[in-house]
Amino acid sequence: LSVAYLTGTWSSPKAGAMTVRYGRGPVLLFSTAVMLGGLLLTLFSSLWLIFIGMLLFSAGFFAAHSVASSWIGPRARRARGQASSLYLFSYYLGSSMAGTLGGVFWHNYGWNGVGGFIALMLLAALLTGACLHKRLK
Repeated sequence: LSVAYLTGTWSSPKAGAMTVRYGRGPVLLFSTAVMLGGLLLTLFSSLWLIFIGMLLFSAGFFAAHSVASSWIGPRARRARGQASSLYLFSYYLGSSMAGTLGGVFWHNYGWNGVGGFIALMLLAALLTGACLHKRLK
C-alpha cells in the first residue's frame, strides 16, 4: 500500500502542471475518473490487476485532492484561511464517515460491496465536479 502512495509524489505536481494547460475542472474530472478506473481494476481476482488498480486509484486521488485544495483560495472571495480550513475539516470528517460506513459494507458485502460504495461516492464527485466546472465556465 505504501508503494501505491508513491504515485502521489508524481501525480500531484503533474496535476498542477495540467491545470495550467487545461484548467482545474477538466483535471479534477480526469483525476476522479482515473480513481474510478483504478477501483474497478481492484474488483478482479488477478493480483497484478489489483496492484495496478491501487496505483491508479492512489495517483488519481492525490491529483484530485491537490486540484480541489488548490481551488479553494481562488474561489473564496474573502476569509481564504477559513475556507481552506473548512475544506480540510470536511475532507477529514468525510473520510471518517466513509471509512466507518465502508466497514458496514465490508461486513455485509465484502470487497465488492466496498467497491460499489466507493464507486457511488466517486460518481457523486464526478457529478459535483462537472456541475462546478460548467458553472464556472
